[in-house]
Amino acid sequence: MERAVETYVDELREARIVVVREWTEAKARAAVLRFLKGRPATYVTDIAEALGMELDLAFRVVGALGKEGKIVG
Repeated sequence: MERAVETYVDELREARIVVVREWTEAKARAAVLRFLKGRPATYVTDIAEALGMELDLAFRVVGALGKEGKIVG
């Protein structure tokens, strides 16, 4: 039992809290483009976490920007 509690506490120490903000599609697009400036590559999940954006919105925005040729993915 003690080992299980220690494992759980270790997992909690590594956990991060992500606060999700409200985004319009236009603001999300602009924020993603600003975030990507100067970065050679990053994961969509990292973008969503850094900006406090829901994953589905982040994937949708990144996909649209990729189709438009504004980013390479």
